[in-house]
Amino acid sequence: MKFIPHALVCAALLATAGAHAEGLVIGGSLGTSHYKGDDIGGLSTDRASTGLKLYGGYAFNPTFSVEAGYADLGKFSSSAGDVKAHALFADGVATLPIANSVSALARVGLVHGTFKSTLAGNDSGSGIKLGAGLQYDFDSKTSLRGEWERYRFDALGSYTNTDVYSVGVNYKF
Repeated sequence: MKFIPHALVCAALLATAGAHAEGLVIGGSLGTSHYKGDDIGGLSTDRASTGLKLYGGYAFNPTFSVEAGYADLGKFSSSAGDVKAHALFADGVATLPIANSVSALARVGLVHGTFKSTLAGNDSGSGIKLGAGLQYDFDSKTSLRGEWERYRFDALGSYTNTDVYSVGVNYKF
């Protein structure tokens, strides 16, 4: 699976290559992350934390764009220890207008995540990322997004799911 990190880097470069071209987008969001994986050394991994993401990308048209970025998936603590997670991602994003200034979002992409655990050590893995949400356009450049995203990758000996529910801002140049 070593090709996935390389694919993420290539997708990020493609997404940001048009930095001065029409269609560049940047954004960020903040929300709640919920980590669910196998219990590790007595640490129940059904935990919630704060998550955030920062991204850049390119909108090819009003319907399709690519986004690549960094997500801090949070720090999950219990009396048995801590788990911290973050990820790099590259997504294809489809936008479908559903009302005046309101659109539905769907995303699918690749993710490469890293876990740091006080119980099981550090590990990283690759996998898929899915998401859905709504976007409200304040004007032709600035939008407010509410999203659900699932980061699913193999790390610490199991496939883990981290769901992030967030609100953020998207800006088009």
